[in-house]
Amino acid sequence: MDQDTHEVTIGSQSVELSPTEFKLLRYLMLNPNRVLSKAQILDHVWEYDFNGDAGIVESYISYLRRKLDQYSAEPIIQTKRGFGYMLKAAKA
Repeated sequence: MDQDTHEVTIGSQSVELSPTEFKLLRYLMLNPNRVLSKAQILDHVWEYDFNGDAGIVESYISYLRRKLDQYSAEPIIQTKRGFGYMLKAAKA
């Protein structure tokens, strides 16, 4: 992820993301292997002035999965039922 140019690549593949998808992925990447609740994600990605449905988090997680998982052998974003979402860091 290049934060200056807002470009995301997986391997040699460039992935086109909307500004909100980019912010969501960035927040997940800043917290690898940490379960983030929908409330935490709303506060950091949509910020405090968001008055909509928390289901928007599920929608954007789904959008990201569709775009990212096609380039990965296993899912990049994991759901921890009842807790939230986690970006699984690549093993070194």
